Amino acid sequence: MTGLGAPRVLVSIVTHNESRDVERLLPSLFAQTFRDFSIVAVDNASEDGTRATFAAFEKVTPVPLTVVPSRENLGYTGGHNLAIDKAVNAGIPWVLVLNSDVVLAPDFLERLLDEAGRPEHARVGAFTGKILRAEGTDLTPTAVLDTVGIRMTRNGRHFDIGAGLPDDGRYDQSAEVFGVSGCVAFYRTAALADVKIATGYFDGDFFLYREDVDLAWRLRGRGWSARCAPAARGWHRRRNLPERRREMSLSANLHSVKNRFLLRINNAGRDHLRATFGRTFIRDLVVVGACLTVERTSLPALHWLAENRARLVAKRAAIRASRTVTDRALLPWFTSEPEGARRAGA
Repeated sequence: MTGLGAPRVLVSIVTHNESRDVERLLPSLFAQTFRDFSIVAVDNASEDGTRATFAAFEKVTPVPLTVVPSRENLGYTGGHNLAIDKAVNAGIPWVLVLNSDVVLAPDFLERLLDEAGRPEHARVGAFTGKILRAEGTDLTPTAVLDTVGIRMTRNGRHFDIGAGLPDDGRYDQSAEVFGVSGCVAFYRTAALADVKIATGYFDGDFFLYREDVDLAWRLRGRGWSARCAPAARGWHRRRNLPERRREMSLSANLHSVKNRFLLRINNAGRDHLRATFGRTFIRDLVVVGACLTVERTSLPALHWLAENRARLVAKRAAIRASRTVTDRALLPWFTSEPEGARRAGA
């Protein structure tokens, strides 16, 4: 139930030196046909004028807009956790988590809420729309797919379903997916509260990169599902792609390495590890070998995992103890098929 005077949706935005993107994202939110929402923007110590941009929009915003300035970079996880906490404490039933490099169709929230409100979707904890690619500093919309959900593989990797493909109608049917990408993710706050751990709703140990996959896995482990509602459309400028690894920041690469292992430490039980060991071990050797040779800047990720071993094991035990769905039940979602285990019409 929504708290007295609270909106139905809280939109959470986290920024770090993204003034130009904010100038495009906020108008697309202000133009939404669904109006019962508020915005919380956490700015992670920006130095490019992002806060001045928010200040200008605060003077003209048609919906409640709260800007939370942080003197330190809290990361994707820390920023969104702060906003999610506000939603949970206020009794707001839905949180829309957004990257700043996103624009949304005017009926995006309306379409998502239509799907989310169906009685048969009461145990769906996360939704997304059909998210297409945006290009350039103007976030120019394209007809190329970015994500219609997350797919998992048995070698420890994960991908966005449909990424890079033309929008030719193949994903126009609503479908169940393993989880949703954190660039545009619509969460039921009851589900987020259900899977919250000591390090937050998003696991703060991830900081950035793969945190959305960890959350998806933890939601699955507690019996929550995820869906794509393709009638809700948005556009996202994808910066980090596997084929662009050498163009990614040193920080992003380091966290990517750390979080590859952290993802399994948190979520993979014995049955999962047994079923996937042959494929993950080979990939792990490649990753560790790269850290020792061509990408030595990511070597501190392995040191961090070793130094925090005892705490991570304790966190894993708490996550595993709360699980209501077995590894074996989740294994069908881990597949090499490009569609993942997407279940259309489910």
